[in-house]
Amino acid sequence: MRSPKTRRIALVAAAALTSATMVASAAPTAVAADVPDDTVSVTTPQGEEVAGSGLMLSSDEQFVQQFGAEKARAHGISEDDAEQTEKNAAANDAILGDARATHWSVRKFVGTDADGRHIPTRQGNREFGWVHFSGPHNIKSSKVIKTALSEHPEKKQGHRLEYGAVLHNGLGLILARVRVIVQYHWETKDHKYKLADHSEKIGVITAFCQGTNRCPNALNEV
Repeated sequence: MRSPKTRRIALVAAAALTSATMVASAAPTAVAADVPDDTVSVTTPQGEEVAGSGLMLSSDEQFVQQFGAEKARAHGISEDDAEQTEKNAAANDAILGDARATHWSVRKFVGTDADGRHIPTRQGNREFGWVHFSGPHNIKSSKVIKTALSEHPEKKQGHRLEYGAVLHNGLGLILARVRVIVQYHWETKDHKYKLADHSEKIGVITAFCQGTNRCPNALNEV
């Protein structure tokens, strides 16, 4: 038989164990909702939903530097159909009419390319400039234009320069490809719009997402 002293020790130990169990049971249990999740689910132009690690906006050159030329070529960055897409976009814009805004030459912001060119985006009207692409093509962030202009021109034809940018996730999945067309001269190609100061440039003529007339809203949120 246990001595009275032994029985007292056993009872004290049992009570301590019971208290510890009750405290442990009262502690909050972590659930999935308490754990921060910085993974973003994105939808590709083909309708596929892919888990990424956040969206980023890069010029085409920056994308190549980050993910390599092979992956860039796989997405068609070095072999684009910008010319045809621009024609399609221009045809859609023509439906809106050719009403001209008064102060078309007002500069909204200026970007600088890798060669040191200072390229303005002007107020414009439905034929070119900010008014032309911000509504119909859903590019409402100056960051989109400045990011594309930060690289070297991808194409040069007379005074016409072309730049590109891509919206992608951390895995290199491209969600949208942006083209920015610039008239680096004091008058437009059709001589319709002219600047009094011939040292100034018309700047961004249009910007759009290839393969679609309206860019995704996510482009304006990065």
